[in-house]
Amino acid sequence: MNLGAVGALKRLGVVNDILAAGFRRVTRHRTWVGDCCFEGPAAPPGGFSLCPRRVVLDAVVLDHAVKAGARFEHKTRVESLVRDGEGVAGAVLQDVRWRASRGSGASRGWGGREVFESRRMGLGATAYDAVPALRPAYYGYFHGIEPRPEPTLELFFGGDNITFFFPMHEGEDCIAIEIQPEEFEEFRSRLSTEFEARVRRLPEMARRMQNAHLEGRLMGVKGIDNYFRKPFGPGWALTGDAGYLKDPSTGTGIGDAIEQSFMLAEALGAAFDGADWEASMAAFHHKRDQMMKPIYDATLDFTRTRDIGPAQQAVLKALFISPSTARALAHSTVAQLPSLLSQSAHALAMYISRMFEPAPDPAKT
Repeated sequence: MNLGAVGALKRLGVVNDILAAGFRRVTRHRTWVGDCCFEGPAAPPGGFSLCPRRVVLDAVVLDHAVKAGARFEHKTRVESLVRDGEGVAGAVLQDVRWRASRGSGASRGWGGREVFESRRMGLGATAYDAVPALRPAYYGYFHGIEPRPEPTLELFFGGDNITFFFPMHEGEDCIAIEIQPEEFEEFRSRLSTEFEARVRRLPEMARRMQNAHLEGRLMGVKGIDNYFRKPFGPGWALTGDAGYLKDPSTGTGIGDAIEQSFMLAEALGAAFDGADWEASMAAFHHKRDQMMKPIYDATLDFTRTRDIGPAQQAVLKALFISPSTARALAHSTVAQLPSLLSQSAHALAMYISRMFEPAPDPAKT
């Protein structure tokens, strides 16, 4: 989770609990293109990224939600909906009929693809801007990898794969690989040996993996579909992956889900206080898409991109082997950024750059 997602977790009041569980503050980011390395701070001074296990993150967030008054049904499937005319008034959770009272939100905040299948329930939550899955991905938890001096999130690009290195607890790291669709069957047939072989071929990783071992088994998916859905209708609303989903390659999914929840809570609060349901939820829909569309487009562009070939890598090395050339290139790149990047990627870069701008001097304002 990047600085923005950590900020959202702070707003929820859960960051200290995650840190208390032993997860490290990630203070550096590293990007490898072949054997060329680019490194920088993960955030402005005092800021950090986090890479908690989902099982811990989910438990912490749920605990805070229940303490705040939410009702949570563990491992409970939504079987059908309770309808009141054309609207939704509640849900049947397996064998339990649960009818929402006004203001409870029981039928108004489902999220997650497995929790809620909008098409099967007949809600008419139509998908748009949809793109089929782009890359299969596998990941696993490893112990004993030689650490960097500072906890560092690393991305490796090479062989048309993207490899992610996420520092978690001390001595525990998550490694993920996104491959190309044409590799999936062969990769899966030799999963354990092929996964570690590809990791060990990455710069520095053969040495760092000498004493490493996998915890449990590798896990993966053939791909993640990408879509937006209309997130509301009479008596119901969608959030999280149920309303908007994209490839995990840019690592912004959790932060996006939390930001959606803030926007939805604001809209629901207005509706429960007497504002027009349709107008309040339409405003939420518009605001969500306006905020999420740039990162959605940038993620698709990023995930589709293939690696540069040997000739282009040779040029890259020639440019960056000289510190003076690298500095000149960095300065010229900033000036030419709009023409070098797609509109969506440029918007994302500008958004991230604002996190690194110095705070205003109160004496000068």
